[in-house]
Amino acid sequence: MGAWSSSLYGNDTTCDVRDMYKSFLEEGINNQNAYEKTLEVCKEYIDCPDEAPLFWYALAETQWKTGRLTNEVKTKALEWIDKEGGIAPWEEQKKGGSWRKTLEKLRAKLSTEQPKEKRFRKRIIPNQNPWAIHDIYAYRVHVKSRSNERPDIYGKYILMQKISEEKSDQSSDIVMRVQIYDRVFDNIPSVDDALETVQSYRLLPIRTNPGYQIKTYEKKVQGIPDLLSKKRPFPYAPIKMSAKMEQYHKDPSYPNDELTYICTDKGLSNKQHERLDVDEDYRTWMSSWMWHDFNYQIAEQFATWQGVEYDAVGDGTFEYPTRMQQAEINAKHGVIS
Repeated sequence: MGAWSSSLYGNDTTCDVRDMYKSFLEEGINNQNAYEKTLEVCKEYIDCPDEAPLFWYALAETQWKTGRLTNEVKTKALEWIDKEGGIAPWEEQKKGGSWRKTLEKLRAKLSTEQPKEKRFRKRIIPNQNPWAIHDIYAYRVHVKSRSNERPDIYGKYILMQKISEEKSDQSSDIVMRVQIYDRVFDNIPSVDDALETVQSYRLLPIRTNPGYQIKTYEKKVQGIPDLLSKKRPFPYAPIKMSAKMEQYHKDPSYPNDELTYICTDKGLSNKQHERLDVDEDYRTWMSSWMWHDFNYQIAEQFATWQGVEYDAVGDGTFEYPTRMQQAEINAKHGVIS
């Protein structure tokens, strides 16, 4: 979870829950169905002790604000407020008092009469995507890496390319899938720079890091169960080389000022891999990226994969740990490759 303030919506989780629930209402469905769909999509939050209170806070506040607060959601939120749910990271930063004030404000709001039910217009155009397929954009990294031990690319430029349009995992929208090239520019790259990059530079792994990949592969080899889905084996998967971008230019976090259109070129678009023996919930979660998460995480993504080699093992499929590293891990645990 990314957090930037101790306000109710000063973190990724509450923003996601609020926006998701409202998007379902905008589809024209009733409150009960919107609630049930939010529960389904946000299962990973509800099952996580650190995220669960944030889920219920955001849902309760949003339901109250739209005149749809149910007794069940209100009760859940108040129970977590009584336990000061979500306070741990703020206590570590000695900001527990600020979080308690946020919770008391929420308690007071939920204890008052909610507004009249707000009407939502059904969205007619689900596709708000401003990019055409194969468009290449330069993105200026405008949030610094959180790792002080690795080179930072703050203020520099990277290249992103849209490779397809797909159904959103979290709403009725049509979203774009992008891939990012593992090359950094000091200035806005030219068309020639972009074409050279598409033809000659590797893709950047998405939403993972080398250490996590090693750990998940080792857990799979050992037969350790996934704590989220309770399924075996642990859901190790090939590294992701593209991601669905779940928010668009009408969202406040869309970095319009940081994006520059360069050109359109089909190039060697990655065919997104999916391994069928991986849990479906895991694959869905790993394939989506919110713009506000992207803005905060992309510099770290470049830093963690700098100088790390991965294997190309098929059309659009890439492996890390490499096959050699996998053989070493297998041998360590007595598994025949």
